[in-house]
This record gives sequence, structure tokens and C-alpha cells, in this order.
Amino acid sequence: MRDEIEDKKLALVRALILQQINELAESLQARRGNLLEVRREMWKEARLLIRDFDDVADLSLYAEEVAKNERQYVETSERLSRLKKMLDSPYFARIDFIEDGYDDLEEVYIGRHSLFDEKAYAYHVYDWRAPISSLYYDHGVGVASFQGPGGIVSGEIRLKRQYHIEKGELVYLFDTDLTIGDEILQFELSKASNAKIKTIINTIQKDQNKAIRCEADHVFIYGPAGSGKTSVGLHRLAYLLYRHRNSLNSKKVRIFSPSPIFASYIEGIIPELGEEDVQNLDFPELLTSYGSRYAFYDLYEQIEYLSNAKSNDDRRLLIAQKYSPKFADFIENFVKAYTPSFADNVFFYKDKVCDKERLAELYRDRTTTSSLTSKTKRVLAYVNQAYDEYYKENKKAITQLFESIHDETFSEGEVFRRFEEEKNIVISDLRNRLLPNSKRLYEKALRAWTRQEKLKGTGFAIQALRQDKLYFEDALALFYIDILAGRIPQDKNVKHILIDEAQDIGYLQHRILQQLFRASHFTVLADANQALYPEINLHKTSELEDIYNKATVIPLTKSYRSTYEISRFALNILEPKSNQPQETILSDDTLFVRHGEEPAIIKTNDPIKATLELIQNLPESYNTIGILLSRVKQAKSFYAQLKEVYQQDNSPRPLTLIADAKGNFLPGVMVMAVPFAKGLEFDAVICPEYGLEVFQGHMGRKLLYLICTRALHRLYLLA
Repeated sequence: MRDEIEDKKLALVRALILQQINELAESLQARRGNLLEVRREMWKEARLLIRDFDDVADLSLYAEEVAKNERQYVETSERLSRLKKMLDSPYFARIDFIEDGYDDLEEVYIGRHSLFDEKAYAYHVYDWRAPISSLYYDHGVGVASFQGPGGIVSGEIRLKRQYHIEKGELVYLFDTDLTIGDEILQFELSKASNAKIKTIINTIQKDQNKAIRCEADHVFIYGPAGSGKTSVGLHRLAYLLYRHRNSLNSKKVRIFSPSPIFASYIEGIIPELGEEDVQNLDFPELLTSYGSRYAFYDLYEQIEYLSNAKSNDDRRLLIAQKYSPKFADFIENFVKAYTPSFADNVFFYKDKVCDKERLAELYRDRTTTSSLTSKTKRVLAYVNQAYDEYYKENKKAITQLFESIHDETFSEGEVFRRFEEEKNIVISDLRNRLLPNSKRLYEKALRAWTRQEKLKGTGFAIQALRQDKLYFEDALALFYIDILAGRIPQDKNVKHILIDEAQDIGYLQHRILQQLFRASHFTVLADANQALYPEINLHKTSELEDIYNKATVIPLTKSYRSTYEISRFALNILEPKSNQPQETILSDDTLFVRHGEEPAIIKTNDPIKATLELIQNLPESYNTIGILLSRVKQAKSFYAQLKEVYQQDNSPRPLTLIADAKGNFLPGVMVMAVPFAKGLEFDAVICPEYGLEVFQGHMGRKLLYLICTRALHRLYLLA
């Protein structure tokens, strides 16, 4: 559908964008010149001899002027970049709204960014995050309201229109009475992937919009595979950065994702939504960046071990214990209750400097947040002061003592140096007792834990702890002890954290995040049906609700990613054949209907040949093809065989193996183990192990469910 008035509107908006681009380009050039001039003046002054404080103050004024000009230059540059992106597609929706009590109808055009005409003092386009834009996501034609800065604004939507604009051309438009019309959603979902997550600003659904704009400090969002949890979480961050830009910026936000592979998949989405990029971490990176002092195997060594270990293996049983809430509580209480022995007074030779009862009193908790480090500092500060006072009062006697011991005469400076050496020996010994080595403390805790729980494998637990390279579960526990002891201080600069695939992060890891970032708000995304490993993952939504018990809980009930046929197939996999219920209730009503080919079960004696034929026959528009296997060992073996016959030079799709967490999600054919595919999606998925024992039982079905729900358009299962 075309419309002459809409064509004129688009031309007007694009003309205004071009005008502002030209003005900003000139302004940017001028600001660059000003910045260079101020810098030259500052360095000219800096080369002069600085004679007194006034000269330093004058130079600092130049530095402030440089910083101010740099900020203005960056802001202008970012605004120019946004306008250039708007030029191709300035807006995607329009609503005509009449506020109660007023006669004027307002035409509200909604786009990725706002466009304000300063001469007319009017918005031509509103940012999708603006309060009034929520009308588009939450209401159809008729009575409507939104939360404005001054309270609820009520009125009536007279028209709701959606657009598809490409390269500055209006391709089509249509009117709808609904929230988001199925036509545009079908169009967006049917597109091939481009190896990066897409923005969904033009197709955000009502329940998704509720989660994005929720003003609660903590939000827990759960839903089935394909319900848009990751997109909602990222759009929520962009919304919060827009909504609270006076108190929140990208440097104060962190994203915790399953792996660097997933991080590469979502890279750039926050800048695409108009904000500076946000630091993305996984747990191995967290431990390293916050100063873990121990070398350790990464998470995927642990996952591979759990995939192959026997059920009664010592380490397997201990891993389950170490990830449990009970163990986390035990460690926390053990550290808090730690009290060193104050059996002796502190002496300088035969003279008592500090009383042991006084030291014990100082070491006791003063507040509920008092850590071993703070208690140790309090005691050592007292001891240090007591020694200093003792020296002042007994300087002559100390000099005579040293001279009689060494039978020579010492200067005052030499006496003080020797006294300090004696003092430091005492303080160092005291510090080691008050704040013990974390490994030693953990070893004591492990012995106490295994006695309390009457566990076998104590010898293995201690031996594992004494390795040069720690297992991941022990590295986590030591990191937690360092936080509790105060060796790793709380990070008060981080104000908001997004946790994706939260069911994959064990209880101990959630506790670490809550302790390390106590000043932060949390947005938590999860689907318990995708928890694969009972020892380390959280398999019930209720467990996450308990951990984040102050969070507002928002379920996303509809699945959009896969075609209806693939989604139905995945749903049948999850239907319980045992007493274990599924966490996310799925039914036909919760599946968005986008039809495609039925999943193909292909019987073959040569899975390599069958896979090659499937790849060759897939549409050229399919940019990402995932060959997903149960374990890393199987993925490496399959890749090696496929590579021998894969004519990469003659294929438009490169073939890559992702065998560890360091890989990148790239266009082409990717062979990987299922754990690395968490959160990802592919145009087509091939499962070469269908029908094998690994997919039997409750956990096996979860593994197969995860594989199937990665597919957007095609799913092939080789039996």
C-alpha cells in the first residue's frame, strides 16, 4: 500500500535529517579546530617554567577546557552517526493520538532515534524508548494510556500504522487495529540470519515491552526458547540507559553471558540501539579481571568431565555439593566465624606492647558487613600504633638494648630501623594468623564440610585443591572466600547487571555476583528447560525466584524463533515421559504461527555424506548453518571427517570448528558441541547424532530440545 501524503512526509523527514547532518558536519569540523587549538595552547603553556601554584592552576584550566571540547566533539560525532543511520529508515511506525481533554490530534512517528526540529520546536520522530512510544507496543486502536514523566496520560488512538522503509524508500505500509501486526512480524522472522542478533524495536510485543520498560530495581524474565529473552534483556539495557542517563551510563553496566562465542553474537547491539557498548563478561573472565590469584581450568573442562564421568565418581559428587546453596551458606558462615587464636600478648623482647584480650576484642565484628580484612586492618592498626607509642616512650632503653646485644654504638636512625624490623616481623606473623591464606582456609572448610555431611572423597577434594591448576569449581569457591574475607572488595561502580542464560550459572556463581556487586540492580533471563547439567545448573524456575526474591517476575510465554513445525517438534520432545515435569509450559497457543518445512529425520549410514548434501542443497540466502553434536570430542571428530570432503574453496560458506569458548559466531557452517550453542540461532541446524543413547532420558531430551530450538527455518536429524 502506498500513500502520497506518507511519501511527502518521508521526504520531509529525510530532508530535515540531511540538513542536520550537514550542520553537524560543519559543527564537528569547527569543534575539531577548537579542540586542536586549545590543546596547542595548553602544551605551549606546559613548556614554560611552572614557578608556583598559580601557574599549575592556570594549566589545569586548560586541561578542563580540553576535556570540555573533547566531550562536545564526541557528543556531536555520535549524534551525526545516529542521523546517518536514520537516513535509510527514519521510522517504522505511526500512531495518531488524542489526549483526553484536548482537541488536537498528534501524529506520533516512532523510530530508532528521535528527530527534533529546533526551529519548529517539534519532534518529527520519537525514539522508540520515549514514554509516548509505549502506546505503539501496548495498545491497538481505541482507548489507550501511557506513563508520562508527570503521571498517566490517557486518551484515544485513532490510527495505528506500520512501515517498511529501505534505503530511504517507502516499500510498503499498512494499518492495523492490533498491537503489532502479524504481517510485519512474519516478515522479520522469515529473514535469514546474519550471524548477529537483530534489534526488535519494530516488533516488540506487549509482554516484551512490559519487561523492557519495567521500573523495578530487579527483574527476573523467564520463558521458552525463542521467546526473545536475550533481545528483551538487551533492549531493556538500552531503555534504562536512555531513561536514567543522568545517573546511569554504559561504563556502569555489565552483561554476563554464557561464553565469548555468545558475546560475539550480541556484539554491537547496544550501540545499534543508540548507546555506548557495554562490557560483556563470562565467569572465567570475571575471576581473572577481579584478581583471582590462582590458575584454573575453564568451565568447559568441567562440562566435558560431567558429560563423561560415572554417576558415583568422587569429583562429580563433590561438584554437586560445591554448587549447592547449603555449601555456599556453609562457606559464608565458616569465613564469618573464623577466629584466630589470641593465646599470647604482643611483646618487644620482654616488654608487653599489646594485651591479647584487647586484640581479641578489636577483632570481633563491629558491623554485619565486617570482613576478615577489615577486622585484620583494625587489629594491625592498633598494634602498629602501640609499637610507635612504645618507641617514643622507651627510645633510650631500646637504644641500650640493641647496643648491648650487638656490642656497638648505633645512631638514632639505625636504632629506629632495627626497631621497625622487629615490629614488622611481629605484624607480619599476626597478619598471617588473622587473615589466613584462602587455600588454607578453604582446605579447613572442606574438611569440616565433608565431616559434617559424612562424605567420601575427602582425600580427592584436598588433593585437587593442592594442584598447580585448580578445577573450575574450586576456583569459584576460592574467589567467593576472597570476597567474603575482603581481599576482593565490592565493586560499587557497577549499577546494573544483565545475566543471560541464568539457569546455566550455578547457585554459588549467583551468590558471587550478589556479593561482589551489592550496589547493583539485576535483570535476569532464564529458561530452566535449557539447563543440561544437574550438578551445576538450576533446573527449576522457582530456584531463581528464590535467589532473586526481590525481583519483579515477568514471564514471556510465546515462542517466535522457529517455524511452527520446528517448534511443535521441540514441544513433543519436552513432553515428559517420566515423572519430571517441564519447567516452561508450551502449547499450540504459545507458538507463533510461521509455517515452514517439517523437521526431516534422515536415515543414513554415512552422516558425513548426508550432511554435505544437505549443506549443498540449502538456499544460498541461509548465512548460518549449525552442525550440533553432544560433546566437544564428537564435534572435533565430525569436523575432521567433514573437512576432508568439504570443498571450501568452491563453497560460498566457510567451514569452522568451535571447540572451545574462544571462538566467534561467524557466517558459514559451524560445527560445535551443544554447550557452545547456548543462546545462538541458525538458519538451519543439522544434528548428526539423532537416535543415539545420549538423547535418551530426561536430560537427553533436554539436550535434543536445545539443539532443535536453535533452528530458525530448517531442522535435519540424521539417524
